[in-house]
Amino acid sequence: MRLIKRFFFLSLLIVLSSCNKQNTTKNISQKEFLLDEISPEESGITFKNLIAEDINHSIINYIYFYNGSGVAAGDINNDGLTDLYFASNQNRNKLYLNKGDFKFEDISDKANINSNSSWNTGVTMVDINNDGFLDIYVCSVSGLLDFTGHNELFINNGDGTFTEKSKEYGLDFKGYSTQAYFFDYDKDSDLDVYIVNHAIHTTISHGSASVRNERTPLVGDVLLKNDNGKFVDASEDAKIFGGANGYGLSASIADFNNDGWDDIYVCNDFHEDDYYYINQKDGTFKEQLNDAFASTSRFSMGSDAADINRDGLQDIITLDMLPKDEKVIKETEGDEAMLNKQTQLRNLGYKNQYSRNMLQINSDNGNYFYDTAIINNLEDTDWSWGPLIADFDNDGHQDIFIANGILRRPNGLDFRKYVANAFRNRSRSAGLEWLYNSINEMPRGDIPNEIFKGNSESFEVKTGEWIEKKPSLSNGATYADLDNDGDLDIITNNLNTYPTIYKNNSNNNYIAFKPNYLDQNKEGIGTTFTLYYDNVSVKKQVHKSRGFLSSTSNSIHFGLNQLKQVDSVVIVWPNLKVQTIKNPDINKLHNINYDSINSVEFSSIYKKPEITKIFFKQNIINFEPKEDSYNDFYVDKLIPYKTSTISPAIAIADLDNNGYEDVFLGNSSGQQAKLLFNNGKSFKESNTFFEDKDFEDNCAAFIDFDNDGDLDLYVGTGINNNRDVKLEKDRFYINTNNKFIKSDIIPENKLNTSTVIPYDYDQDGDTDLFIGNFSSTRKFGDNVTSYLLNNNGQGKFTIDNQLKLESKVTSAKWEDINNDGIKDLIVSCHWDNPKLYINNAGKFNLLDLKSNLNGLWQTISTFDIDQDGDLDILLGNWGKNTRFNASEKKPLHMYFSDFDNNNVDEAIIAYNINDKYYPLNSKDELASQMNFISNKYVEHTDFSLKTVEEIFSAQSIQKAKLFKVHTLESGVLYNDNGNFTNFKPFPYKLQLAPINSFLNLELGNENYVIVGGNLESLTTYHGAYTSLKGYMFNNLDNIQDLSKLGVDIFSKEIKSLNKISTKTSDYLIVLAKNSPIKTYKINTD
Repeated sequence: MRLIKRFFFLSLLIVLSSCNKQNTTKNISQKEFLLDEISPEESGITFKNLIAEDINHSIINYIYFYNGSGVAAGDINNDGLTDLYFASNQNRNKLYLNKGDFKFEDISDKANINSNSSWNTGVTMVDINNDGFLDIYVCSVSGLLDFTGHNELFINNGDGTFTEKSKEYGLDFKGYSTQAYFFDYDKDSDLDVYIVNHAIHTTISHGSASVRNERTPLVGDVLLKNDNGKFVDASEDAKIFGGANGYGLSASIADFNNDGWDDIYVCNDFHEDDYYYINQKDGTFKEQLNDAFASTSRFSMGSDAADINRDGLQDIITLDMLPKDEKVIKETEGDEAMLNKQTQLRNLGYKNQYSRNMLQINSDNGNYFYDTAIINNLEDTDWSWGPLIADFDNDGHQDIFIANGILRRPNGLDFRKYVANAFRNRSRSAGLEWLYNSINEMPRGDIPNEIFKGNSESFEVKTGEWIEKKPSLSNGATYADLDNDGDLDIITNNLNTYPTIYKNNSNNNYIAFKPNYLDQNKEGIGTTFTLYYDNVSVKKQVHKSRGFLSSTSNSIHFGLNQLKQVDSVVIVWPNLKVQTIKNPDINKLHNINYDSINSVEFSSIYKKPEITKIFFKQNIINFEPKEDSYNDFYVDKLIPYKTSTISPAIAIADLDNNGYEDVFLGNSSGQQAKLLFNNGKSFKESNTFFEDKDFEDNCAAFIDFDNDGDLDLYVGTGINNNRDVKLEKDRFYINTNNKFIKSDIIPENKLNTSTVIPYDYDQDGDTDLFIGNFSSTRKFGDNVTSYLLNNNGQGKFTIDNQLKLESKVTSAKWEDINNDGIKDLIVSCHWDNPKLYINNAGKFNLLDLKSNLNGLWQTISTFDIDQDGDLDILLGNWGKNTRFNASEKKPLHMYFSDFDNNNVDEAIIAYNINDKYYPLNSKDELASQMNFISNKYVEHTDFSLKTVEEIFSAQSIQKAKLFKVHTLESGVLYNDNGNFTNFKPFPYKLQLAPINSFLNLELGNENYVIVGGNLESLTTYHGAYTSLKGYMFNNLDNIQDLSKLGVDIFSKEIKSLNKISTKTSDYLIVLAKNSPIKTYKINTD
């Protein structure tokens, strides 16, 4: 009995933590919105998805009680008008016949489409028996609680009536079904089906990731193969997961790798990874999520796939539940509570997941996707269900609609605390009754639907302009041209109220196509249409089940803006026959019949793009840096990113004067550094640094400090795993016959060193050093001193007091900026401006740069970007695809002070909303470091809208050091006759993640810059920023993907990019965190 109680309470807590127009242009509409709502009185659609809660039926005992139901669009009577079917969770489903002009007739009773299942979910209109009439397939939940029934198939009799025949077709699946996806996965010309099912919380479902390999009745997803009209289970043969941890909420079918065969992406809720199945063309799939995605949404809900950026590849959006509203953020559990859980999940075999929407852009033919949701303001649409990617304003670019809202939020922190406290002393039966009676204490989650305008690269929020901004509880959603006026209308199925019908008032031109394929797949599901015009190609694919629980028609719609004609449309049929139609008329729906005579083979015209390689992979160095177990967030729970992960170090020089460059590779604490000597054929390792393996090697430089002809070594030290102060100081090794002996000739530096760069800045004949320090090992927010070390020529370094920089230095470089023959010093810093010190014969003057340019500058370099003969300054920042926001008018703040008077300073990060500053950290995070927070704010609601000035005393704010960030954009400071006041951000693709490294490279008498970055050493609030896949440019109008030049995509955190030279060849070295070093031979011709 005790075990039952414990299991019930555990399950409860888990529950509560989840989760046809003429060829003319139309008149311009005078409506307020692009998409107006049609009232139920006007449309005649009076359906409501009403749910009734009782002690046995609620979110307490069914986690998906508020998920709602779907809506399907299709022409059931072939009259040319799109009809609508609405599924109801507990009540009668409804079928509405479109009578034109947004008038609909309820024909549910006479059509005989009412379900006999207790709980209906997803719905799809599809011509199962290929008689030319759309049938209806409805998913349901059965075998849970007292839910009975099975998935139902209503066969269209062609006379306005339907007959339920799921058993006859083998489609009477019983289980926890979410939605069905019909497609021809095996290329036998008939339609198969993938059914997404969801798990429920059990001890097994929360076990190891390997649970997915053991098929579980009722729960696991199934793939049913169409065997001469009868559907049979092919899940195991096809290698489809079906475990107890598969919390499937949606899927997207698309040809992600452009091989002509459809693949599958499945969204799983909670801890289970999403699935990315690549069709192996032999009746099986290979799951490749870990290879293709750096991270995914955590509570993945609805999804849709489409080509966003016109590159011919299918991208994908997945939705989650990250709120935008400050009050809701602070009152509900978010990723900040997942720090420990994330580690546990990784140990159980699960992948990186973060609770936010993701817009994953397909790169390299489905082999790699990178997330661009944040830069497009798409990441935080709150509790979101149904995404739809389509061109809603008919301008030729894909837009995005998102259906939002949940009746009650089960992740409200005060409610969870209330439940935990009150539940302790109650029996299971009494607890259940009490819990049910307490449901109304859950906070409501009515929130507006969202819509975004796209331009084929980025998106702009149009909520309030295109649609009315008002609270909603929308779940399933679909689109269709309901009035045949050439634009896409939107329909949502809402919980406990009428559906929303959005009438589209676009005045732009369009063209649409409807395929008519072979008898076994008349709708042509899987067909792709690529439209060509004005040197543009736009590709779309016919798949019906989209978004969440819903389905569209099989017509393909292209907006054309004010374009008057198109060149052609190329159609790839499911059998991979290719058909081309020249100059089709615009402002018309074209019914396209399959034409085998005038078709060619897919393989004859579609070739994989040829790669013009410049870089050729050759693994000449064996080294894999491994980050130690030290976790900054356990020491200081308020910091937003780690400072202990600067390593590994790298230094390159020809130590033995044999014409081949050698390499020093520093490592993390507990891992031995390597010194590799290059003999022209291979690298031979020296064990010189074994005794110092407990040091954290952040940076390094070779320097002949004593002018004896050999190179010595300076190694900058970082925060070590043992927090041993003896292991925190920098080290200097004197080279004696290539044996490196540690010396104490440098002043002690126990700071977290980020960079060391040698140069004879005073031109006295010996080499000096600049030492850049990032932080103190125990004070995240404070500035530390960086300085010059002057070499007196007699074997001793002393600190040159003329340049002592108080900041948080990340990188530096010696470069002759003013062409006077002496190198100047440029420095990048966090929470500060970049610095340019002009060297005047060994004396330094700090040059004024553009004001209010404080950033989180990761790296700095130079390049003549405008080709005017002088060096401009390249600056790597965090970019715009991060959850931090900063501007000159609304900078990001960091307050550094002892806020709780315990003689320990804290760093409080705060962001600006309506000219007020709110803490980044949650109440619980602040309370973990400062006890007074819990006493001052008992409830999260009390804390939720409190500003920094309200939370902390005026005295502590007044005495706090204030650091600011004005921009997060990476960019270039242009050199205008020695003035550096013109900062221009880099183009979009260079803003997708932090830039950590620039490498200047000469190729065929042209100068280029290679860019690498990404950042993983972040709190769960941020997740991981890994969307900078690697680029090369010689000007900002010619940015090339490195992956198209032979370099593997940078999916990891790139620490540095370097070049190593031998007598015959140059090599690119890519050093990444927790990843084997990669080397590429460079073709310099």
